[in-house]
Amino acid sequence: MRPGPRIALWLAVLSAAAFACTADAAQSRVDPLRGLIEGIVATRRPDSTAVLVVADTDLLEYLLARLPQGVVVMPIALPSETPTPAQIGQMFRETSAATMGYTDVWVLGRSSSSRLLRRAAAVAEMLARLSRIRTLRDSVTTSRGTVTFAQWVDLPGGVAQRAETRQALADADSVLARGTPRLVPITRPFTPRELEVDRDTVAYYVSQLADTSFYTIGGCSEVEIVNWSAPEKLGQMGPGVVPVLVHRIADPDPFVRERVQEALLFATQDERVLARTGGDYLKFYDQPERSPSDIVGEWWTKFGHFWTPADTAR
Repeated sequence: MRPGPRIALWLAVLSAAAFACTADAAQSRVDPLRGLIEGIVATRRPDSTAVLVVADTDLLEYLLARLPQGVVVMPIALPSETPTPAQIGQMFRETSAATMGYTDVWVLGRSSSSRLLRRAAAVAEMLARLSRIRTLRDSVTTSRGTVTFAQWVDLPGGVAQRAETRQALADADSVLARGTPRLVPITRPFTPRELEVDRDTVAYYVSQLADTSFYTIGGCSEVEIVNWSAPEKLGQMGPGVVPVLVHRIADPDPFVRERVQEALLFATQDERVLARTGGDYLKFYDQPERSPSDIVGEWWTKFGHFWTPADTAR
């Protein structure tokens, strides 16, 4: 008994669908990266997706041939076998400028034990994470090894934040190109107005120098930095707080002495101080063999006359 026209049509459709599914499955086995390509295309935003390919010409050409033109594909490779920090910095700046406006960034690369490739992969991840958050990380096995991939998506205001960072870097480059501006030397002592500080505020933060709970946490998710609040606040009060800190450098509490050093490091970098000391400020990290009291005592002997008669403010 021969099937009717409708049944024959449905059999043909089902046969075609089965053939297509079989062909897709076979192609997926032959081309394991196909699913990754489809994922990038499916989640992309028009003209806002960039793919960073870490040091792999074959993978780069593969993606260029298969991804739509709206997706930008960029190679990430170090400029030499032994790149200098300046070369890596230049590459980072150029690529960050090129990816600044992209809200979605993918990072792809083959797993490798090569130190050079690992460094290139680290640079690519640093580029991708600029005001973005990682939403996906996975890998796929191919005939030429494992390809790892990650997707990074914009945080709120990410494009604007990257633009600000870009401008800050440009400003820094401009300053470096011009050179550090020379301080105009000042030979007279500070005036009473220049040394004005709120005594109650100073007394409060000095009392908090010994408080081990008075801090904030900075840094990033990988590295946390403890910022002690009292020395930071004292160091921002200007030249008038310096004599107070100088006379606390020999505090019997070693924790307090460390916080006083931090406050003096900040306070003596005030431009008004540097103009009188010829750029000489209190730093302790480059003289580990000397006691902080000796370092401060020598510095104060040279420059303390600028605070006369403010020395009585302690």
